[in-house]
Amino acid sequence: MPSIRIADLDDPRVAMYRHLKDTNQTRYSGQFVVEGEKLVDRLLSSRFPVASVLCTDRFEVEIALRVPSETPIFVIDDAKIGDLVGYNFHRGVLACGVRTPWPEISSLVTGPSATLLICPRIDNPENLGAIARIADVFGVEAVIAGPRCPDPLSRRVIRVSMGSALAVPIVVAEDLAAEIGRLRQRLGFETVATVVDPSALPLDGYGRPARLALFLGSEGHGLEPEWLALCDRFLTIPMRPGAESLNVAVAAGILLYHLTRQSPTSL
Repeated sequence: MPSIRIADLDDPRVAMYRHLKDTNQTRYSGQFVVEGEKLVDRLLSSRFPVASVLCTDRFEVEIALRVPSETPIFVIDDAKIGDLVGYNFHRGVLACGVRTPWPEISSLVTGPSATLLICPRIDNPENLGAIARIADVFGVEAVIAGPRCPDPLSRRVIRVSMGSALAVPIVVAEDLAAEIGRLRQRLGFETVATVVDPSALPLDGYGRPARLALFLGSEGHGLEPEWLALCDRFLTIPMRPGAESLNVAVAAGILLYHLTRQSPTSL
């Protein structure tokens, strides 16, 4: 398909790229936007269909060589792209993906050993993006997020994850308590809360089970009592006396590095 020149910033064909800093603009639209060459390449190689690509005239020839011929490429003057997206943009290219649902959790957990991250509430999309990247590095089968978490396919989550949010399933469970019940009763997961509590089991004293569902708390309040009540064990990262807590993504990295290097005790 030939490139399509966009002269009018109000052209409805580029509506998805307009004012991208607006919160939740794409969450319920059925589409999402990624920015920059690396993330466009990762979207093109992912399971998600690509609705269109938008680039500046400086990148037109290069991008056309990488995009399937059936995908529309909208081209805009380099000087105008910041006015369209709503901020100073220097990466030259964006793409619009089509949301498709992730498979059921039961189909993602096929072997005897599996690790899931449970995030009832994460407030900062950059933290969710970092968690997705860490989960990808350590081979986590899926992240299960509560409905109050940021949009897993928001521009900021995908950017901070460096595209891992396109590869690691981040499943938003509208009824998270029911999903946890299925994990415990039907799929044999041990549910483990991560807490800042010196009376909890220290990380280096815990032998992980074959199927582990690891709970991460919110940035400001940790895990609420309703989620703690659904956990089989409480686990903590020992810290110096007087230290408050770790950033949730940093904690996830420490926990997963330790736990995914262990041989499960209940295989």
